[in-house]
Amino acid sequence: MASAEAKVFESLKKLVDAGLQEIPEAYIRPENERPTATPIFTESVPVIDLQGLYGPNRAHIIDAISKASQEWGFFQVINHGVPKRVIERMVEAHRRFFDLPEEEKIKYRTEELSKPARYGTSFLAKCEKIREWRDFLLVIVKEPVNAETLECWPPVIRDAGLEYSAEMKKLAVSLFSALSESLGMPGILENIMGYGRLVLNYYPPCPNPDMTFGLSGHSDVSLLTILLQDDVGGLQVMRSARWVAVQPISDAFVINIGNILQVLSSGKFQSVEHRAVATQNRVRMSIPFFCSPDNSTVIKPISEIVDDHSPPRYRSFTVGEYMQYFFNRPLSGKADSLAFVRIS
Repeated sequence: MASAEAKVFESLKKLVDAGLQEIPEAYIRPENERPTATPIFTESVPVIDLQGLYGPNRAHIIDAISKASQEWGFFQVINHGVPKRVIERMVEAHRRFFDLPEEEKIKYRTEELSKPARYGTSFLAKCEKIREWRDFLLVIVKEPVNAETLECWPPVIRDAGLEYSAEMKKLAVSLFSALSESLGMPGILENIMGYGRLVLNYYPPCPNPDMTFGLSGHSDVSLLTILLQDDVGGLQVMRSARWVAVQPISDAFVINIGNILQVLSSGKFQSVEHRAVATQNRVRMSIPFFCSPDNSTVIKPISEIVDDHSPPRYRSFTVGEYMQYFFNRPLSGKADSLAFVRIS
């Protein structure tokens, strides 16, 4: 990290902790783009019980996962097999990192995509006209775990983060197995995951939450995303041109289909635009784990899915190319993030 970058960087947490009374102009959205510009609905995102996924309930659970992935692109899972102790340890590590003195966190400050750990604010502050109301830490999770990969982790989250990431990979493999079977091609997606991106999101209280977003609308450039959210709430999903609030469920994970899986399935599984709203009185925490193929992997619709009656709608591309496109632009909805790969 360049020292000049450290000098100009100021986290949102630091501003709020200093007694911020009004939202800074850099975060204020035009009136027609604010959260209150459209009504919020309370329709329930599907909740799927994974108990018995490898037993007599497998066919029923796979059907539920397939239906939710096609119709919603979002669902919550319970009885997922991730130990409660692992979840609680990760939540505590999240708290401990953001409670560190700024001079400790700033060691990980960078906007270089190649860095294995990145601490920052907003989404891409260097090119945004309006900032997002969040701070974050992102860590790339790759195999094998060795001295080099361990060194990139902030010590305060290392052990908890590695244990948690291993559980996320196990859960992802189970979901990819189910999705593969729902396509009629068992195993086709099970070995496609190359690495994960573990993100710790910190959304401080906002004095004017109706004037900004924690994260504005976007879809994910992942295969799928596994999200742990606290009980504060704030996640909203686009459903039939309406925003639906995703109600927190204790110890559940929110699963959403990413753009890469939409391309691979030739549109059968749908990524969905989603956003995070700011809150006034409480800190909000979320921990997404983004599952992605290796950057060198060439992505295109699975050949068995496309034919003369269902021609491909997306061109081939490498994961690395797509990541460079997405992470060098401000968030701007789902359509923009798929424009890079869609066949005109």
